Amino acid sequence: MGKVAIVVLWSFVIFVTQFLGHGLIIEKLDKTISWVKRPVFRAVVGIVCIVVYASVAFIAVDILMNLIFFQSMPYKSVMQALDSSRYAIGIAFVISFVLTSVGFFQAWKNSEVAKEQLKTQIVTHKYNALRDQINPHFLFNSLNVLSDLVYEDQDLAVKFIRQMSDLYRYVLMVRNEDSIALVQEKEFAESFSFLLKTRFEKGLDIEIDFQPKPNEHIVPMALQLLIENAVKHNEASSQNPLSVKVISKGGFLKVTNNVQPKSLNEESTKKGLENLKNRYSFLSDKTLEIRESKEHFEVLLPILNVEA
Repeated sequence: MGKVAIVVLWSFVIFVTQFLGHGLIIEKLDKTISWVKRPVFRAVVGIVCIVVYASVAFIAVDILMNLIFFQSMPYKSVMQALDSSRYAIGIAFVISFVLTSVGFFQAWKNSEVAKEQLKTQIVTHKYNALRDQINPHFLFNSLNVLSDLVYEDQDLAVKFIRQMSDLYRYVLMVRNEDSIALVQEKEFAESFSFLLKTRFEKGLDIEIDFQPKPNEHIVPMALQLLIENAVKHNEASSQNPLSVKVISKGGFLKVTNNVQPKSLNEESTKKGLENLKNRYSFLSDKTLEIRESKEHFEVLLPILNVEA
């Protein structure tokens, strides 16, 4: 093989190993280290990895090519090897700087787009949540219960009206809030639960057993959504009582219900849970968790700690 051909092949192998290696390093780091959350650390790790790889790859190709074409080792010491790779190191610094800059601005741009999309989803969810809470179906069921109570138990009817009033007042109050004090959400969930338990009587048991702290917050109407979902998708009768329990555990609210699907139950789209997950991802690093078995359905709602 002529000298020109050897030089061309040598250069080609160096180009391929450097180009592919740098690309794989950038791809791997982008998946493991967030530009948005840890930009400085990501930049430093990227530059170091690319420079180290460039040096090692260049020396390896140099040794391999010399052994193949000249049957000799090109270096007598490590220092000679490092000295010969100084051009590769210089090029690697330039490449890493360019890729780091491009990667950072691309990640920042994607993050801003994602934030705007999430804000849109949150606004949509808030509207849907408000609409669902005051829809005619819910009001119709409540008024039916109230009409019976007026004749059967006037004291309970008065309490029922007050709880309905508190519920709708809360819905209007939180419609523009990203988070709400957990103590207020608990009171709202208790009012909502009272209305449901009055309607289903012995067919439904809702236990809300936790003591909120002053700095603890939660996404508005999150508890109500989970309690309503449990009632919507499961039978609640005196023969087959539905049990819903809410407790606080390890920085989460754990909402659990026994699973007993209705005979004519419509398939759940889980859009409400998905919207709830998205709202939490906008407010916290903690994620909403769902645990499902044949006997129980459990959701862990992250508790948000807000400085006073």
